[in-house]
Order: sequence, then C-alpha cells, then structure tokens
Amino acid sequence: MKMRKNILWGVIFLLAAVALVVKKLGYLQGMGFWSILFSVFLLGTLINGIVTKSWGKILFSAAFFIIVNDQILHLESLTPWTVLIVACLGTIGLDILFPMKHKRIGKSYFKDSVAVHIWEQKDEQMITKEGEVIQQDVVFGSTVKYIKSKELRGINADCVFGELSIYLTEVELKNHRAKIRTDVVFGNVHVYVPAGWAVSTNMSTVCGKVSFSGTDASNGEDKVLICGDVVFGEMCIHYV
Repeated sequence: MKMRKNILWGVIFLLAAVALVVKKLGYLQGMGFWSILFSVFLLGTLINGIVTKSWGKILFSAAFFIIVNDQILHLESLTPWTVLIVACLGTIGLDILFPMKHKRIGKSYFKDSVAVHIWEQKDEQMITKEGEVIQQDVVFGSTVKYIKSKELRGINADCVFGELSIYLTEVELKNHRAKIRTDVVFGNVHVYVPAGWAVSTNMSTVCGKVSFSGTDASNGEDKVLICGDVVFGEMCIHYV
C-alpha cells in the first residue's frame, strides 16, 4: 500500500510539473499558478480517497476543487459554503448507507511507549451483535456525553462544525473489545478512556489530525479500535 501511495503522488507531482509548463506555453488560460498546484494536489487527494475507500477524502477534495476553480466552472453561486455543507452531509449520509471498510490494519504508535498495538482480525470477530451501540451526533453545537454501560461494543459519532467530548471511564466492554466509528468535519472530538485500555486508530485525515494525551497501556486486556475520517478537525484520545 505504501508503494502504491508513493507511485500515486510521484505521478501527481509530475503532472503538476507538466501543467506548469503547459501554462507557460499559453494554455490553461484562466488558471493561475497556485490554482494549478492546488487543483493537482486535490486531484491526487481524490484519487487517494478512492483507493483508500474514504468518502470524506472523495467529497471534500471534490468540493475544494470546485472552490478553487469556481470561475472556470461557472459555479460561483455554490461556493464556498454550499459545496462544503454538501460535502459534509454527503460524507455522513454515504458513510451511513455505504460504510467503507478500511483494508489496512489499525495501528497506534504511542509517544510515551515503544509498544505498538496491532488490531487483529480475531479482535474484530469478538465484537458480537449482542451488546450496546451508542449513537451520538453533533452538528453546529457542543456536547459532553458520559457513557455508562456494562456491555458496550460500539459507538457511532459524527461531529460537524462542533465539539464532542465522550467519557468512557465508567464503561465495561463486551468481550473486552469495542469499535468507535467517528467522522469529524470542521470540529473536534475528544474521547476519554481508562489508562488500562489499548487503543488503536485507523483514521483517514484531510487537513486534520489524530492525537493522544496521557499514558497508555498498549497491552491491556480491553481493546478499542477507533476508525473514521477527520476533515479540517481534530480527534484526540485522552488516557485518564
């Protein structure tokens, strides 16, 4: 997968170089230097989203491509907020209707530990249908959720233009395994977990980041996989 990614971006940069030469020769009228570079970069992000099966990357790279080239496309009336909101809602809707499974194995590299936790297939199989799944959505707001459950197996959380804090300090996991799926778009999500849990992440980011805070126990019996998309936002896991 890493080799494919390197090939993809190598081709993208070559296309950017060719586009600049073509621009100097008098073609691509109406497109400035930075517009060409941003457009090529966004094209690469879109292709990467298709390869990695990420609705967030696909829709938001397309949205920003439209914003950068709105005059050429004659779509000024839709930029910027209309296309961004459409991308937000589209990402959430498509992810609910057609969830894309990430092919890569989730990994977490912890700042204060040399241990690396690998989320294996058998861990996924231990998350059975019986148990509790929590749904929490935040759109243009701020919410703090204290979850108390004796058999939690999953959380689905979407945060769009808002902030969401989820506390799992009084939770017991079903079969000691759980999965948290979250899409963060122009927002911040904070998940507070016991220090004894081993947390792995499998997140796709577009101008966003995933961070850890506190001391972990990567070999803990309770294991959690956090997956989803972060677009112009932040996902932070706090060990408490």
